[in-house]
Amino acid sequence: MASLCSPRTATVHAMALWALLAMGCGQAGPQPDFEVRGVGVMVRSDAPFAAQPDLAHRIESTLGAALDYWGGTFEQVAGMTVTLDGARYVACDGVASAIGCFDGDIRVSTSDVGTAFACVEQTALVHEVGHAVIGDRDHADPRWMDFEAVAAALDGRTGYDGQAPTDCPVAVSVWRHPPHRR
Repeated sequence: MASLCSPRTATVHAMALWALLAMGCGQAGPQPDFEVRGVGVMVRSDAPFAAQPDLAHRIESTLGAALDYWGGTFEQVAGMTVTLDGARYVACDGVASAIGCFDGDIRVSTSDVGTAFACVEQTALVHEVGHAVIGDRDHADPRWMDFEAVAAALDGRTGYDGQAPTDCPVAVSVWRHPPHRR
């Protein structure tokens, strides 16, 4: 019987450990760049606002305003990932031209018709949090056409254009969605 400390046993244990580590590494996806109250955040954008030191705070406060609007809590979105994507569109459930998507995680484009948004508040994040909290793929809830209260909560924030701070006007039209007709 081989000793636990024999070279052969140590080699077998090392190979088994290496195999376990390799399997774990192969299964893990990209890791978030940072976390906000249990929500992982991945930055895949070169939008000027995405490189600002206040990004984590801005995402947290935008999530907070959206959760308040939708009647949700941070506990409901904990464990999810928010990805800020520099592409004009994010693929979502067979739709190639979505500006946001919730499919268990949230992805939002950081550009509007090819021009970078000035701040995270201008993205479809508020809209996608709605899907995370209430679902409602058909947009039947009347709140999909409102948003003035959440826009007021996010109004007056600083935006970034790559050169200097600028305005960050929120357009609720980015978040609105009329009900699907069947």
